[in-house]
Amino acid sequence: MRSIRSKPRWIGKAWRAVGVLGLLAIALVPSLPPHGPVLLEVVTPEPGLRIGFGGFELLVQFREGVAVEGSFRALLNGADVTDQLTTGENGSQGHLVDLLPGDNCLRLEISGRIPWARDRLFEQSRELHIWMQPPLDLDQG
Repeated sequence: MRSIRSKPRWIGKAWRAVGVLGLLAIALVPSLPPHGPVLLEVVTPEPGLRIGFGGFELLVQFREGVAVEGSFRALLNGADVTDQLTTGENGSQGHLVDLLPGDNCLRLEISGRIPWARDRLFEQSRELHIWMQPPLDLDQG
């Protein structure tokens, strides 16, 4: 005879199922967009860069096997400057000029494939702010 305090077997199985689902969630959620996988890494410029008229060097690395080739775009203050860069399957690099005085926003966009569903895509973007400070003795009259 079973004690009044003993639990039915299905309760123990239910808790085990909840535990397994919890472990799966912990394993899979970090790899879901927008938290991951990271598709692009900006090597240069450093965040908060201050430059003059000479522009700056951009070097971006893509995560191979996940990033979709040909999906990279670079927008400087809203204008597409991707064609000013040399882009391959593992990254993009180039020298960007024609910045506006003050704060400039460089937005980098790329698409990637979800690792466990190769036919599904997601997008990632990253924004960098570059400060262009013209020389103080420049006549702007």
